[in-house]
Amino acid sequence: MEEFVWLNDNLIPLAQARVPVNDRGFLYGDGLFETLRAEAGRVRFLTEHLERLAASARAFRLPFPANAPWQERLAQLLAANGLSRGPARVKILLSRGVAPGLGLPEECRPTLVIYAEAYTPPSPEAYAAGWPVVVFPEGRSTFVGRHKSLNHLFYLAARQFALDQGAKEALILEADGLVSEGAATSLIYLHQGHYYLPASASTLPGVTVTVLGRGLAARGLPLKARRTTVAQLKASDGLWLANSLMGLMPVAAVNGAPLPVSPATAFLQEVLADMS
Repeated sequence: MEEFVWLNDNLIPLAQARVPVNDRGFLYGDGLFETLRAEAGRVRFLTEHLERLAASARAFRLPFPANAPWQERLAQLLAANGLSRGPARVKILLSRGVAPGLGLPEECRPTLVIYAEAYTPPSPEAYAAGWPVVVFPEGRSTFVGRHKSLNHLFYLAARQFALDQGAKEALILEADGLVSEGAATSLIYLHQGHYYLPASASTLPGVTVTVLGRGLAARGLPLKARRTTVAQLKASDGLWLANSLMGLMPVAAVNGAPLPVSPATAFLQEVLADMS
């Protein structure tokens, strides 16, 4: 089956899609992206993803196509690729395109790419058992961490560090040693009946935890941000990885130290499902 992709304003076969080699997304990582999950042809939390993408575009003076018919384009793309049933992974990529000059030139013609492919989520057994994670030893402190930029090599290296040790995810630390997030996930943990997020200056505002936080608040359970150490995570009553594709995955070990797989997983997944 032929695959299709949106390139700027055109739905075209993937084999025909071309981006110039002097596109600043390729040259400098000068661009942004969002990864979304679609289920039965419907993209989850699209509004929240577009709001985050638009906010980052403003921060980097990158024109954002706010009036694009997003719902229509995504529906056409999923249908063209035979993804109207079952789970799918959707990526939106926005680069500055070809633009001369230093800094962040606003005189540009951005490149917009949207593609979709089938997605196989972790098995029910994986959610029941939880994932082992490790701490990436290289600290990070950059305002770019608050944005989902195409300059993603740090996180790929962190994920490979985890894979090399037989783990599934790497925990990212700030330069001061406090916990920030996962390489491809946000973190949520439970301590003495309260739910927390690590608070740090470089953390990406996760869509899944934002939506989950609204659901918890409606149940009288605020999701609070606080400065967090690795030791606090190891002493927690439950720790979860969160992103838009897999939802909530419990953590079973940190650096080889076992963690309890909390029965609250089912409750949190229910809260998130109710917000879809």
